[in-house]
Amino acid sequence: MPPLDKFFRTYQNILVSSALLVFCVIGVIFGVAPSALKIQELAAQAKDVSEQTSGLQKKLDTLINLDEDTLRRQLTDVLSAVPAERSFPTLFETVEGIAARSGATVLQMHLSGGTTLATPSAAKVSAADKKLGTRTIPFSVTISGSLQAVQEFITLAPKVRRLLRIRTFSISFPRDVRPLSVAIEMDAFYEPLPTSLGTAKAILPQLTAADEDIISKLGQLPLIAQENGELPPPLIGRVKDDPFAP
Repeated sequence: MPPLDKFFRTYQNILVSSALLVFCVIGVIFGVAPSALKIQELAAQAKDVSEQTSGLQKKLDTLINLDEDTLRRQLTDVLSAVPAERSFPTLFETVEGIAARSGATVLQMHLSGGTTLATPSAAKVSAADKKLGTRTIPFSVTISGSLQAVQEFITLAPKVRRLLRIRTFSISFPRDVRPLSVAIEMDAFYEPLPTSLGTAKAILPQLTAADEDIISKLGQLPLIAQENGELPPPLIGRVKDDPFAP
């Protein structure tokens, strides 16, 4: 009997078992392992979906308890103080209205600091604006009038609904009885509305008592510029199948 046949007869059972073991290992590698990885991937996706569902349920519970009419009124008050765009017409109307109420006369008014008519989203935010938390429109206005009228203009300007800030002013005192002339450097504020609602996992921010107090105070400030009575559409930005997608 040839040695090779004798070897196979002697170790036949071992060879068959080894072949079966190798076949099983190959089957596990190419069959079971990918399935296990797919199961792990599906489990991770299911966990993520569960977390998103839980987050959306919490958002829904919060939104159900909110009053839409109150929110729309608050939004109107806030946007009339800090518009979502530069809103130059309301800015001009506000300055003219302050002058009329104080008895002063606007001689000239112009935008400064490189302010352009570009869309708000295209405007770069300066370091000062980032620290302030909103964007500014620097402008200057020259008014004339009696000392009392000038004082009333400077006092009233920071206390109207269209929020304004006086940075510097320069007063010229004529030697005769002519009215005073005052050049004032000012800032108006605006902040574009968000274009997305964030992710489903993000916590829905709620108004604090301090926020409510600020909005209430804004609503009590005199509104000089005429409102157009329009609010942004309920869906802000581009309509998406998933509103929480980035």
